[in-house]
Amino acid sequence: MSDRFPGEITIGGSIPSRLLDKLAGMIASEGVSIDWQYTLDKAAVRKAIDAAAEHSETVRFTDDEASYGQFEDLENWLTSHGIDFDRHSDARYEYDGENAHGRGRKRPITMNSDQSGNDLVSAEEVHKVLANQAPADRKLTQIAKLAAVPPALTPIVLTDRKDRHP
Repeated sequence: MSDRFPGEITIGGSIPSRLLDKLAGMIASEGVSIDWQYTLDKAAVRKAIDAAAEHSETVRFTDDEASYGQFEDLENWLTSHGIDFDRHSDARYEYDGENAHGRGRKRPITMNSDQSGNDLVSAEEVHKVLANQAPADRKLTQIAKLAAVPPALTPIVLTDRKDRHP
């Protein structure tokens, strides 16, 4: 059995309308809520997505007992369908906090995070860059890459585009 601790996932960007029912079912199957309240069923999840799209917002779902603070099946499904998301998992026991930034069909970028969801870069990683023999401008570029995260999550926009991966 996996360790269970808080996780939250925020969904945004373009979502093909034809995927809404499947998306709502995938999200509901995770046992999520909004703002750590009661568990939502598929209809309530769909309503939350529709409302976010109508108001040009993202939508955040939470689970105080997510497996390792993650939503593995949902995150894989979102990535395979090119739907953007941000996920934050709280630190618990020997596990560090973690953020995952999924954009399109690219593999999500994951970074350690603090309890407030801020991305962290270890001093050891920065020290390795500073200790190498590269010129100063190259070192600055390398340090910037350590903390590079994708662009901010954009509001949900429902589209009619065809998805290449059913």
